[in-house]
Amino acid sequence: MRLSRLSAFLLLLLLAAALPAQTDKLTVMGKLSRVMAIGAETSGWAIELNPVLTVGGKQVSSIEVRASNTKKLEALDGKTVRAVGKLSHALGVETGERPVLTISSIKEVKEKPVKDN
Repeated sequence: MRLSRLSAFLLLLLLAAALPAQTDKLTVMGKLSRVMAIGAETSGWAIELNPVLTVGGKQVSSIEVRASNTKKLEALDGKTVRAVGKLSHALGVETGERPVLTISSIKEVKEKPVKDN
């Protein structure tokens, strides 16, 4: 009896460990631009958010983005975009911990971003 309980507990523990970590789906809007950081601690792309976004209790004016299709990012460089993706965090020696949006879809928008007061 104890062996079956222990086996069931271990099985549940293994299943819980195998599930992916929960990430937040997020939609942002702003100007897409190239960025650089010391030691190549960046994907090379960021969205200058408009309006500003609160992530982890901190207001951020830009968010680093990652995408599998960098050619699409190059075509949208300097344009106002709406991007949808999963929010995660990256840690760098020089840049510290920062939010990163892994893009699932991105497109140019013609509407004007909201201005902060």
